[in-house]
Amino acid sequence: MKTLTIPERLTGTVYVRMWSNPTFCLYGDIFLTHEDPGERTESILLGQADVDIPLDASGTVDKQVDQLRNARQQIIDKATADAQQIEEAIESLLAIEYKGDTA
Repeated sequence: MKTLTIPERLTGTVYVRMWSNPTFCLYGDIFLTHEDPGERTESILLGQADVDIPLDASGTVDKQVDQLRNARQQIIDKATADAQQIEEAIESLLAIEYKGDTA
């Protein structure tokens, strides 16, 4: 699994853009990206800036661990619920009695 590596500084050009396609799920979001949107038709470039920002990575490992633990628990909870539904279906099938041909 990839781990998140946060550099000490963010230096370069950043772009502020928004999605322009109303059928896209993030329509109306304005976001910052380091990728030049160029002539992309699905977004509108709102501005750009050259930046040199010191970044603070303190506490990010703990946050990543918490996110992974939460993701693991969600998977376990879903698997448990799915297994319970299967168990109920099995019990339901086993409860059906065959009475033979009554005609």
